[in-house]
Formats: sequence, structure tokens, C-alpha cells
Amino acid sequence: MDLKGPPLLCLLCFAVSQGIQLGRGDCGGGQFACANGQCIDLAWRCDGTKDCTDDSDELNCPLPSCSPLQFSCLTGGECISSDFVCDGQPDCGDGSDEQRACEGRTCSASQFTCLEGQCIPSRYRCDHVADCLDISDENNCNYPQCTEKTCANGACYNTSQHCNGLLDCRDGSDELNCTAHCLLHQFQCTNGNCVPLALVCDHWNDCEDNSDEQGCVYQSCSGSEFSCASGRCIPQHWVCDQFNDCGDYSDEKGCDSNSRDCYPGEWGCPGSSACVTVSKVCDGAPDCPWGADEANVTAHQTCSVDRCAALSCEYRCHSSPQGGACYCPDGFIVANDSRSCVDFDDCTIWGICDQVCEDRPGTHHCSCVDGYLLEQGRLCRANVSGAEKFHF
Repeated sequence: MDLKGPPLLCLLCFAVSQGIQLGRGDCGGGQFACANGQCIDLAWRCDGTKDCTDDSDELNCPLPSCSPLQFSCLTGGECISSDFVCDGQPDCGDGSDEQRACEGRTCSASQFTCLEGQCIPSRYRCDHVADCLDISDENNCNYPQCTEKTCANGACYNTSQHCNGLLDCRDGSDELNCTAHCLLHQFQCTNGNCVPLALVCDHWNDCEDNSDEQGCVYQSCSGSEFSCASGRCIPQHWVCDQFNDCGDYSDEKGCDSNSRDCYPGEWGCPGSSACVTVSKVCDGAPDCPWGADEANVTAHQTCSVDRCAALSCEYRCHSSPQGGACYCPDGFIVANDSRSCVDFDDCTIWGICDQVCEDRPGTHHCSCVDGYLLEQGRLCRANVSGAEKFHF
């Protein structure tokens, strides 16, 4: 796709609109200077949400200190109520609250028992990664001297295991900088992208070059399913729910519902309320109703970037049947002037946060009301122990 870079003046305007400074030392009082020079509110530093475009505001952050009535998750150190430990439901993002030696549960012969009772796989003992909450799996270890390859965390692996599609190093370092980089559970697209095998032949162009949908034998939809125009099958109750489940908007066509604005990274189909991802516009495959995202000789529409020079897009311009259209970076949408970028309120997306959502430039931050604890970045669960609410 041909892209037109923004003029220098517009690039500077765009940088200012997002709080990006030209020098790292230009941030004012009450602001944090990101590694790339961007300025953000100081209160956003180490709050669990990546606000710097280079993520530097969440680097080298101290782990949160949990209260005596709380449990510290193994990865990330987030705090959950102790009452949630061993309740049969993983509340930590890494599931470590359900890996302890719970009542009536003992470690099997294939597991290592940590000093505090947690059960971990025996192969995790002395592998340079602390899996026990008390780090007892890495105590009194006689680490061998690596004779072939060394993982980034210090563990050893064989030369034959390098770039074999399997994660032999738990930090994944044995599969970095590989030519054939897809894992065994992934499909390698013609363009080199990797997608899960489950996405192959699902009626979606997940590879972006459609190679995951080549040579497919699609099954007919069942009586309880709706058949999209593309052939994809979805549950009947997804029809007319104001969400583009089919991808071609055929499940929302003819519904008596209010149209929604397009989300960041989407392009509005002319003459309908449908939205498609920018990468699908002028890709040779019709995605909008009536193929409005592709060239149409009858309608005198030709995919090109002829209008890009006149539009003078604040960010970038992409090919479209109207001769070019502006688009914006993640978290921003094109303003009514068809060229400048304005922040999109992520909090208008249903379900993005369980309770409280705070919109931020290009991103958002979730939190919970008093009496609830934040889990996994967006979920809220009642603090049944009465411990003080903690946001991370």
C-alpha cells in the first residue's frame, strides 16, 4: 500500500496534540518524561497502564506491597484477596493463586513441593526461573556449565533445539531471530506472519494476504447458525446485535438499529454503517456492503492515492476508492475535517472495563469502585475480606 508521509509542519502539530515533546527535558512539573521524549502525567507512572508510546512509564516499577489479608500473585505481583486463593477460580493473571497446596490437595510424584506448599512441575526445579512463591525451587541448585547454547535466563539447551519451533527456553530466547519463526501450533502465512492454527479456514483473512483461507473446504452452517455472506457461520443470537460479527456486516444488514462510529484502525463504508479495518480497503476483496471498499468501474471509483496530496493528512494516507483517505495511529480517529487526528474515547467500547474507565490519549485505564479489586487489568471482583482496595 502506498503511504504519504505527513509534512513536517503537520507532524509537529500532531506531536504537540499528543503531548510529545522535541526534547526529553522539556516536560513540565507534574509530568513524566518517557524515554522517547513524550510527556505524560506523573500520576500515570507505574500505574499498570502503558501510557508512553515506548512503554517506558511501566519499566523498573516497584512491585505493589500487598496487605496481610492479600495474596501476591507470582507474575507481576498484583494483590488479590486471600479469600480468593484456592477457590477453584484463577484470579491472578498467571493462575498462581490456584497453584498452591490447597486443602485436600497434595503434590503428585511429577511435581516439586515448594517450602510453602505450592506445587510446580518437577522440571521447573533449578531451571533459572523462580516458580515457587518462596523461590525454594531455585535454592541449593548446582547449575551446569552450558556446553552448547545458553538461554537468556541462563538455562542450557542444545544447538538442535535452536529455532525448531518449540520453546525450549522458558523465556523464548531459543526462538528469537529465526527465519522460520512460527511455532508448531501456528500457521505460517505466505507473507511470513504467524497465526494460530485454529484461525485457518475460519472465513477470516487473519494472515492479511488471505493465505490462511486458501484451499479450504468450508462446512455448511447448522440450523441454529446464521450464514454470513462470506460463508462464515455465527450463532443466530449474534444477528442484529449492533456488532459486525460476520466481518462483512451481513449480520447487521437490514436491522433497525442505530449505526455506530468506527473504532480506531477502521474505515467507514460509504452508504452504510459498516466499518472495516484499514488494511482491507482496496485489497482486492470486497468487505463493505456492495463492495464499496474496492474499485468499481461502473461507479467510476478507482483505488488510488491521488487525493492524498490535497488532503495533507496529519498522520498518514492510504489508498481508497475515493482516491485516498486519511487514517490515524492506534487510539485516535479522523476528525470531521477528514485530515486531522483526535483522541478516541476507548471507554465508549462496551465491556472494555468492568466498572470504572478513564480515557487517556491513545489508551485507557481501568479501575474499580470501593469494595472491589482490579484483576487482570480490566476485571473487578468483590473484596470479600474487607481489605483496602488496591489499584494497579
